[in-house]
Amino acid sequence: MQSCGEELAESAIIPEKLAALMEHVAKNMVAHAEWVGVEGDACRAEHRALLDVAAGYRAIAASASKAATTMRALSELEPATHDPAAWDRAAFATWMQHKIALQTELAQLLLAHAAASKAALTGE
Repeated sequence: MQSCGEELAESAIIPEKLAALMEHVAKNMVAHAEWVGVEGDACRAEHRALLDVAAGYRAIAASASKAATTMRALSELEPATHDPAAWDRAAFATWMQHKIALQTELAQLLLAHAAASKAALTGE
């Protein structure tokens, strides 16, 4: 059985991938802002909005990256004794079910967005 530290270190791949995606999208937003330029009110407004969105994406990327780094460092964390009597199995099951629903919803949304991006790229 894995220790909690080992399990967290193994799960660091999730925030790592999230950070990579968010940073990639931020770069796209900056490139789009440069493409739009600042000639005229509408262009300036879109330019500023895109840069603001990029900053938000970069903040998510930085936070996710920091979490992943912390998680990786926990791989050598000494296993702690867990009191079985203090574990609320029903609450944990409810929490896990909600987590699974959120993960599934996000995965489906990412797949749909990837398909739309692919269609935009290929003209399909």
